[in-house]
Amino acid sequence: MMVSTSTKLVEQMKFLSQPKEKLFALRGKELYETLNNLGLTHTQYFRALGTDMEEYCAREFGIDLYQITVERFFQTDPNAKWLFPDLVRESVVAGMTGKPVYSQLIIRDERIDSAVYDVPYVEELEEEEELRSVGEGAVIPESQIKYGNRIIQLQKLGRGILASYEVIRRMSVDMLRVHLRRIGECLGRNLDKRLAYVLVGGDASGSTAPEVLNTETIGTWKYTDLVRAFLHLTTKNFFKPTHLIANSETMEKILSLSEVADSALFDFAKSGNLPTPLGVKLVPMPDHPSDCFTLLDSRYAVQKLTEQDVLVESDRLIHQQWDRSYLTVVTDFAIIYQKARVVMRSDWN
Repeated sequence: MMVSTSTKLVEQMKFLSQPKEKLFALRGKELYETLNNLGLTHTQYFRALGTDMEEYCAREFGIDLYQITVERFFQTDPNAKWLFPDLVRESVVAGMTGKPVYSQLIIRDERIDSAVYDVPYVEELEEEEELRSVGEGAVIPESQIKYGNRIIQLQKLGRGILASYEVIRRMSVDMLRVHLRRIGECLGRNLDKRLAYVLVGGDASGSTAPEVLNTETIGTWKYTDLVRAFLHLTTKNFFKPTHLIANSETMEKILSLSEVADSALFDFAKSGNLPTPLGVKLVPMPDHPSDCFTLLDSRYAVQKLTEQDVLVESDRLIHQQWDRSYLTVVTDFAIIYQKARVVMRSDWN
């Protein structure tokens, strides 16, 4: 599998590094099929040309995407319709990666070749991680990257678009992109929700639950609770807290703490910019479990795994069959360093 992936990458780079005149010579169906066979998108193709969808359409077809209707888009040039699936896909992707917050809380989004993935990890044990004086011939302490019992089964997420061609044909292409971007934001919120669940409960491997701390007083939030979580992650687990995540109700209580609401320290009341107590970025996440917050080091805590990026039913869109089209993605989150986040609860008993 590694060989085939490497070979495809070489083929992609070879194609995209061709002279621009040769790349521009490909149009319509030929370009569409070439990109599909190589696993590339039109956006990657445009990037190699140093252009974008808007400029390309204006140059090749005389189309102004900000003014033209969907119906006119399909009527202008037979080659134009082959761009439409990627136009839809990129609008959805823009929504998925724009408003949702998961992208700022993960190490990276890694493409993998299967919907089942064995996550490499390091099991950190204090007695094994300690640096020691090593005498001549003595055993040197080791940190081992492991495989074996961290299997993640990725989830397939999807959303349908129900609209007849009659509904959208008079709509401007740009207005259609607005609606598609909003659909992408809704898909992205589902990913936010999934990430919140993974951070608080552990990933699909079932063995990555976080350390849970209790507030000083049940049902009450104090600034000292933030300090204790910060010090636990910093001085006990040796990670750097970067983000604090909570749902709206819990975040409201945190923002109302006198130490956080202090206008001499933060200008939230005037600007709306969220304060950064202890240098940590506050991230409201509506679907985060209630009565708790997650404090994490986003450089080490969790990774997004993607087997299939956003997929649209291209053939239906090309042939203007809009009655029922579907967008799907195969992805999930995996905890990498289990101790890179802690959960603080106020509803303990």
